[in-house]
Amino acid sequence: MNSSADNDIRAVIDTLKQRASARGETVPALDSVLNLVANGEAEIAIDYLVNTANAFRLPLRQDEYARLLSAAARLDYADGVTDIDPSLLLPDPDDT
Repeated sequence: MNSSADNDIRAVIDTLKQRASARGETVPALDSVLNLVANGEAEIAIDYLVNTANAFRLPLRQDEYARLLSAAARLDYADGVTDIDPSLLLPDPDDT
């Protein structure tokens, strides 16, 4: 268990939930991902998070992607994050 990695994964999930809510969507799969993190399954949570983002077309800002990648690297699982659809990566607000 890596609490800082878990916290980073939770933070990314929270922003994705907010982004989905702003579109008028509820994505219950994100709650399942949170449960995986809470149960010490952060590596599986990363897979599910990437799959959920891809399936629901939930965009990530570059800083969120970097945070997720950093968390995955701390868990020796960085390869799992690279499956995110590149078209879902948004520039940071400061870059626009």
